[in-house]
Amino acid sequence: FLIQLTKVESCFNPKISIIVHTHIIVHTLTQILKPYRFWRNAALHFHSLHLAHGRTHVVEVLEKEGNLALGNTFQLLMNLMVFFDRCRDQHWEDAWTLIDSLLLLPQAEVEMTRKVEAFHCLDNVLQHSFHHIALASMECLYHQHSNLKSSLGRGQSASAAGATEQRLMELRGRGRLLVTFVGLIQMRSSTDTNARIARMEAYMM
Repeated sequence: FLIQLTKVESCFNPKISIIVHTHIIVHTLTQILKPYRFWRNAALHFHSLHLAHGRTHVVEVLEKEGNLALGNTFQLLMNLMVFFDRCRDQHWEDAWTLIDSLLLLPQAEVEMTRKVEAFHCLDNVLQHSFHHIALASMECLYHQHSNLKSSLGRGQSASAAGATEQRLMELRGRGRLLVTFVGLIQMRSSTDTNARIARMEAYMM
């Protein structure tokens, strides 16, 4: 059908051509997103039904079999799914608030050793994919810093400017902690990912 549309569109004006190509793009994106939406909705349904309301049968079975960590990992993955959705929508502040609340990343220098140890206790699924979490987290910091910096001095009062400077300093500090953390956990990622994280942190200086 799409091939036929492509052939027919050459017989009409450019507006028809644009409409046809738009239809093709929408159709392609829909096919790509269908599996994602299905599994996302299935996971949300499972979480709501079996994990979100206290000691359900699933929780009791996991506990009895000594696999309660699987339930915790699933809940963490659900939160990470929301985190990546927020990043995709460029809701950087909301995304950062969520990832920070999951306590995967160090919030202060004194936590570094404990967070590195906690990383190595994560499920292998999370460890293997952690470079995506680290990169998206740095993107949150970078974009928040960039947006705040661009607003600095635009008719701000002295107190507002001071608060903005304080927040910029906090974001730079978290960026430095993240770069240090990434270096210590030796996550499985490409050199390019580590370089991108370091580059964004450098841009925040």
